[in-house]
Amino acid sequence: MADESRFPHDDGPAAESDAELAERLATPEQWAAMTFAPVLIDANKFGAAWEQARGAMARTAIELLRLDDQALTSQFMAEEVPLMEAMETYRELQEELEYLKTHIEALETASTRMLCVASRCIERRSS
Repeated sequence: MADESRFPHDDGPAAESDAELAERLATPEQWAAMTFAPVLIDANKFGAAWEQARGAMARTAIELLRLDDQALTSQFMAEEVPLMEAMETYRELQEELEYLKTHIEALETASTRMLCVASRCIERRSS
């Protein structure tokens, strides 16, 4: 059976040293020289309904994480409805996970842009 653990194993490849990681990163001068065009995003898509949906899933995850396996088992075994709801909740959490994965690239892009502009400003101030 394949190991499906999401956590790294001790026998896995060695972590990169700080020097190796720094070598792969751009220099401050390279960051400062990067340019980019704006991305047009409709901010209205991220209103109250969007916030409520994300918050509802986060609160669901928190409630599940607060229970140990025995408490969760007891809750599911108490009656049939919670078990059926659990399967629906599982599906919804998986959908939320897939949805949030789509935002990772946007967050990485925004983070990189902040680094580029901050590097540029630092370069200008030190000149």
